[in-house]
Amino acid sequence: MTTKINPRKTSGRLVIDTFKEYKAFSPKTAQPAEICKDLPLSSNVIAYTITNMMKDGILVHTDDNKFYYSQENWNKFQSKFNRIYWLIIGIPAVVAVVLYAVQVLGILK
Repeated sequence: MTTKINPRKTSGRLVIDTFKEYKAFSPKTAQPAEICKDLPLSSNVIAYTITNMMKDGILVHTDDNKFYYSQENWNKFQSKFNRIYWLIIGIPAVVAVVLYAVQVLGILK
């Protein structure tokens, strides 16, 4: 059922796409982790990826040992990631502008 794999995709994207392909979006449509067995990843990488996604709620574990993808939790994760990204970029940019303004205005002579 898997289509051609893009070699630039991360392990996370490969796993997410697999669960989406199987339409595992709720406890009723949840799938076992074995659906990822044909991915070009080692079983250790797949297990590590699924575990990390479970911690963030992106993949939800059911009582019958299956998983489903939560778009809502993925959106929350992306928002959190984007905020961190913008902080990493924004703080140095603000500091650079302030230092430049201080230098131009000659406040610290």
